[in-house]
Amino acid sequence: MLRNVHVSGTSDGLREALEQRLQRAGASIVADRYDSEIVVGLDQEEDCDIAVIPMGSNPPKSTIVVELKDVIIPNGGRNWGNEIMIDWIRQIKRGGEPKIEPRDRFWVNVRDVTDAISCLCMNEKEPNLSGTFRMCGRRAWSSEDVIDEIRILWERYKNAINHSHTIESLSEVPSPVRGIYSERSQTPDLGSLHQALIAIGSEGWHPIVPMRVSIMEMIAHTD
Repeated sequence: MLRNVHVSGTSDGLREALEQRLQRAGASIVADRYDSEIVVGLDQEEDCDIAVIPMGSNPPKSTIVVELKDVIIPNGGRNWGNEIMIDWIRQIKRGGEPKIEPRDRFWVNVRDVTDAISCLCMNEKEPNLSGTFRMCGRRAWSSEDVIDEIRILWERYKNAINHSHTIESLSEVPSPVRGIYSERSQTPDLGSLHQALIAIGSEGWHPIVPMRVSIMEMIAHTD
């Protein structure tokens, strides 16, 4: 079913990815909110149907509120937690030493985020769906582990560009499962999001983009 959707908010990587994902799902993106059936606000104070806000901020009056954090957005933007990843990669590329954060993060790729928000927008199965849903990755990642992954992947990237790989460099494959067993952080409650997505016909909240892929995309897009 074609549905007119208006997306408001800063024109950044999240908005661009969401609009593209909605169009692939059969939505028509309209410029005027009064021509739409669904209004999605990205970090906006105006009332809307679906409000996407940084976790911990005050929501506007909305039927559905998505509290979002720790989003990896390769094609731009220093919002939603992406700024720290950009800074780490820039510092490593310049030979610097990134600053270690004391807290863990629950990284998730923007494609997983926009898949879920698109499902909420296009929902026809549960028209009365409402509530506040937290959205982030399911795995805790320490800054030490992520920085180590960035360093190794950056070296592999440079070696590939310069045709300077050695047996040692090719054998240094970063682990895609670092950080799973971190005991420093408690996973945010993602149960309500998972159940809501199941209720509207999806398979629930199961982010699928690997961390290694997300980091490589960030390396490729960060100056």
